[in-house]
Amino acid sequence: MHLFMSVVYFLYAAFNPSDSHFYYEKVMLDYRGPSWIDFYGTSTTFIEWVGYPFIRYFGFSYEAMMVLFSFMGFLGFIYFYIFFKEHVKFRHKVFGIELLPIIFLLPNLHFWSASFGKGSIILLGMGLFFFSLSSPKERFVPLLIGSFIIYHVRPHIMLVMIISSILAFTFSSKGLNTSLRVALILVSIISFYFIYEDVLTLVGIEQGEEFAQGLDLTHRAEELTKATSGVDITSYSLPMQVFTFLFRPLFIDAPGLLGLIVSFENVFYLGMLLIILNIKGFSFIVKGNYLVKAAFFSFIFVSIALAQISGNLGIAIRQKSQVMFLFLFFVIAFLDQQKMVRYLEFRRRAKKTSKVVNQS
Repeated sequence: MHLFMSVVYFLYAAFNPSDSHFYYEKVMLDYRGPSWIDFYGTSTTFIEWVGYPFIRYFGFSYEAMMVLFSFMGFLGFIYFYIFFKEHVKFRHKVFGIELLPIIFLLPNLHFWSASFGKGSIILLGMGLFFFSLSSPKERFVPLLIGSFIIYHVRPHIMLVMIISSILAFTFSSKGLNTSLRVALILVSIISFYFIYEDVLTLVGIEQGEEFAQGLDLTHRAEELTKATSGVDITSYSLPMQVFTFLFRPLFIDAPGLLGLIVSFENVFYLGMLLIILNIKGFSFIVKGNYLVKAAFFSFIFVSIALAQISGNLGIAIRQKSQVMFLFLFFVIAFLDQQKMVRYLEFRRRAKKTSKVVNQS
């Protein structure tokens, strides 16, 4: 699937504007300076910095860079798959079809992680991050690499994931005294301080104006609505903004063939949402383990942040692919917990029945 979607994206980029062309041309033309260090930075410049040695030192063509970054995206899928397999005990089916393969074969997730750009490398970073979060002591190096990638591609995403992880640990660890909980919250505040300036730069807010504006991101959203398939979300309520970001287009507002394909995926996501929209689903947020909470908090906070600046449906389709794995992990972890409850109840009844038979 990933190889197929890599070819599809390559053909798409051949007939449509694509950032991958601009990244390659900027490196070839020494757009930011004559040396590798001139390209170092966050966001767009980081993609160029990663690509620089392959293009300038090893002579990679544009096609070779597409293959390289597509492979990075594929590695992101591998690490997420290992993360899922380590924490999902049972097989789950939807309409008689096993759920886990469906999740990892969704075409939109592959499409936006199969090119020379941010989507592929940030998926690798997030895959490494959550893969390492399962066992941070043994996987400390992959955790650092994943954090390094996420921060440099999207500093605000790294900020959210740090805070989400700290909150998950703080509210999941039993026997944690108050002073330690306070210390952990302070660590999250300090982390915010160091990433703060990059976050403001990325969302287009001038430092010193953010409190006057109340971190108002509407001007950024208005800029994005000028692009093709723009949808003005500035007048929407926050819940509607988040819904638009996560679950649109839905056929009637699909921007082209790609939008129609994504609409089928969005129907699948809505189906997954319905599974957890109940009392048991809400209680699972409270009772879930550290990883469940980290994935859930990261998904919610990132979605809220991105929803406010993704005024264009095309951009929303691309950006949400970074966080949908976290949503799907939460859903399948919930299904797993429910099946575990039934399994333990079955064992308890079987043991009780066996005891009665033996006594007889």
